[in-house]
Amino acid sequence: MSRPLTMLMTGGLGFAAGAAAVVFVLSLSEPAAGPTSRSAPTPAQPASFADAVERAAPSVLRIFGRRTAAEAVPAPPAPSAFNRAPPVKAPPGLDRGSAVVVSADGLLVTSAHLVAAADAIGVEVPEQGIVDAALVGIDPATDLAVLRLDAPRPPAIDIGHPNRLRVGDVVLAIGNPFGLERTVSLGIVSALGRTRLGLTDIEDFIQTDAAINPGNSGGALIDATGRLVGINTAIMSDSGYSEGVAFVVPADRVMRVVEAIAREGHVARGWIGIGARTLDAELARRFGVRAPAGAFVTRVIQDSPAAAADIRAGDVIVKADEHPIASSPTLREAIIAAGSGREIPLELWRGSERLSTRVRTSLRPATTSFATDAAFTDDCASDPMHRPGKDGC
Repeated sequence: MSRPLTMLMTGGLGFAAGAAAVVFVLSLSEPAAGPTSRSAPTPAQPASFADAVERAAPSVLRIFGRRTAAEAVPAPPAPSAFNRAPPVKAPPGLDRGSAVVVSADGLLVTSAHLVAAADAIGVEVPEQGIVDAALVGIDPATDLAVLRLDAPRPPAIDIGHPNRLRVGDVVLAIGNPFGLERTVSLGIVSALGRTRLGLTDIEDFIQTDAAINPGNSGGALIDATGRLVGINTAIMSDSGYSEGVAFVVPADRVMRVVEAIAREGHVARGWIGIGARTLDAELARRFGVRAPAGAFVTRVIQDSPAAAADIRAGDVIVKADEHPIASSPTLREAIIAAGSGREIPLELWRGSERLSTRVRTSLRPATTSFATDAAFTDDCASDPMHRPGKDGC
C-alpha cells in the first residue's frame, strides 16, 4: 500500500515535505599483513553545527499571509494520495510559514501556496516586529514565490551548491514549525533528483530526513557550512507530520526563479506539449524501441507545437538542439531553456527508423492551482504509455 504525500496546511495553507530512502554505507577495512589490522581513515566530523546555524538563521524569517475570503484558498492537490493535515492553531484566515532572505536588496523566497491567496503578507523581523512585504511574483510550476522588504532588510543567506551534494551529506532545516521560530532540525541527504511525485509541475527535489513540519514551508535547508541548498516544500506522511521523508527545491533552481521574477515578474519557460518518461529496459522491450537512451514520448497534446512537428506517442527523442538527451528531465530542461518562439531541431527514433524534425517552442501554459494538471501529467495509470508523474515538456 503506497504512503500518501501530504501538503501541510498551516492554518489553511502550508506545504511541507515528501518520500524517502536512506542509504547506509559500512566501510570495513582489509586485515593488515601481521597481527593487527588498521581501520580506514574517516573524515573528521564537526562536534557542533552551531556556526552553520548562526550564519544562516538570521536570514530565515516567519511570514504570515492574511486572507479575508476563504473561498479564494487554492484547493490541495486532487489525487487521493494527498490529504489535509491537522492545521496549526492560528487565527482564522491567517497562514503561517517561513521565508528566506536571498538578496541584499530585500528579496525573500517562500512557498507559493502560503501567499497565493493572501490579501496581505507580513514578515516578522527581529526587533522590528511584523512588517509588510510586497508580493513580487509567483511561480506555480515550482511552488515558489518572491517577496520584497523595503526596510528593514535582514542579512541575505549565502547560496550554496546543491549540485555538489551527495547522498549522506549532513543538512539542516531551519524554519518556524507550529509557530516556533527558527527551529533547527538535523538530517542527511536521503536522495537527489526526485521526480514523478505529482507535487509540482517541475520536479527535481532533494530528499532529506531532517524533520519538517507545518510552518517549515518556505524555510531553508542548509549544508554543514550554513549555505542555502534548498527551500523546504513537502513531506510524505501518514500522519500529516514529519516521518523522515521530506522534499526540497534545490537552491540553484530557486535562484533562477527569483532572478526571473525580479526581472520580469514571472518565469517564462519553453514548452512543446508532450509528456515523456526516461527510456528504460522495460519500455524498450515492450515497445520494441531500438534507441539506447532518450526521452520516451508518452503523450502529445492536441494542437501543441509537438503535434505540429508530427511528434507521436512512442517516439524516443535522443537529441534536442544538438545536445544528447539521456532522460526526460534532460529534455524538459532543454525545452525550458529554449524559451518561447524558438525553432529547435530534434532527433528521434520511431520504431527502427531514425528521424529528424524541427519544433517551434511556445510559452509554457501557467497552471491555475497546485493540483494535477492534465496538460503536464501522464495521468492514465492503467496504460504503460501514460503513467502518473509530471514530466511535461
